[in-house]
Amino acid sequence: MDSEDISRMCASLSLIEREGPIRKLGNNLKLAAIQRLSVSLVGKIITKKVVNREAFMRVIGRIWHVKEGVEIQSLTGNIFSFLFKDVEDRRKVLSGVPWSFDNTLLVLEEPEGKGSIEEIDFSGCEFRVQIYQVPLLCTTREIGWFLGEMIGDVLEVDEGLAGDCVGKFLRVRVC
Repeated sequence: MDSEDISRMCASLSLIEREGPIRKLGNNLKLAAIQRLSVSLVGKIITKKVVNREAFMRVIGRIWHVKEGVEIQSLTGNIFSFLFKDVEDRRKVLSGVPWSFDNTLLVLEEPEGKGSIEEIDFSGCEFRVQIYQVPLLCTTREIGWFLGEMIGDVLEVDEGLAGDCVGKFLRVRVC
């Protein structure tokens, strides 16, 4: 094959024919995807060893006690997707964090719809922390928030019925 043959072959190549027309995603498809994300979670079991996927998928659904059910799929390694039938079941699971399996932490994230599974950052988890031996003068919501910030990002400080934090301890929800 000489240089003229190669030039003719290169000239005959066209990516435009292969690409086809540009198409926009229909609104109905986009709305269906948004609806699916609103009832989805992605979780990772934080351990170096690979967990028994079948046992995890069988057990976690029973532990959560969801009313309408959850579809669990193993993605990669110790990462799983959870598709709930009802948004209330998803909210219930998120409000019950932290969760664990086989003495290892399960970190749950709400997928945003952008990027890939590998880009999800499983580095944070919510915990309810009890802070003991706080002087009565310091049992306020503001001081609970201040002390909680020493641990992590504060999401909530539990208050009593009167709006105070008086008790054996301050309870703070942190991430």
